[in-house]
Amino acid sequence: MTEFLEKWDRVDLINSLDEFNELYKSRPIKDNDGGMKSPHMFSAWFIVKQLKPEYLIESGVWKGLGTWFFEKASPETKIISIDPAPHFRKYTSPNATYQTEDFLVSDWSHLPKEDTFIFFDDHQNFLERMKHAYSLGFKKMITEDNYPYQQGDCYTPKKILANCKYVIDLAGSRTWYDKVDEDNEYFKNNVSVYQEMPPIFKGEVTRWGDLWGDDYPTPEPLLKLEDSIKYSTFFGEKDDYTWICYLELT
Repeated sequence: MTEFLEKWDRVDLINSLDEFNELYKSRPIKDNDGGMKSPHMFSAWFIVKQLKPEYLIESGVWKGLGTWFFEKASPETKIISIDPAPHFRKYTSPNATYQTEDFLVSDWSHLPKEDTFIFFDDHQNFLERMKHAYSLGFKKMITEDNYPYQQGDCYTPKKILANCKYVIDLAGSRTWYDKVDEDNEYFKNNVSVYQEMPPIFKGEVTRWGDLWGDDYPTPEPLLKLEDSIKYSTFFGEKDDYTWICYLELT
């Protein structure tokens, strides 16, 4: 497999856990089922805090908790939130701009390409979104739904790199991809940084109940079992991890 560059240091991530832990205690939405919890919220918050982009496009809002954490990470960042189902939203930011129009059909010509960060949490074909972002000149992004090849309902970087030939959606229907070798080559040629962010804790089994193994290559967790009392909330949410990743395009 292509050796991609990585950007974020494990030591810096570990050293930021206490700050995030205190912030997580004060989150306005305690039950974020169906959305991000600590295994991914931490990485997303950390990266935005480091980058402090001028603009952030948030594709996928759900209850709005991610928006709240992005504001905390970088108060000066202008957030554009794509929320196709606003009736689910519990937190509406007075500082964010909301739209229902999808990322692929929106006009982004007014945004500075080098200082705009994109956050995808929308269960869509990531390659299609990545190609569009690349054509517009955007470089930095996260995709939250980075399912491995045998799981999940959308086409992800992890599946592209594994030459996955189909995706099974929530209704059980298969979507076949006929150009997996071409997709794999395109990804490798146009991505310079690809980093799967590590889980905070790692359970004995995956979120689907099967054993970890070669089918689930995963970065080492940031914390060990002996840390579970101090970080009990993070430990309790460990099964929500799905290989959230950071990318930079060439």
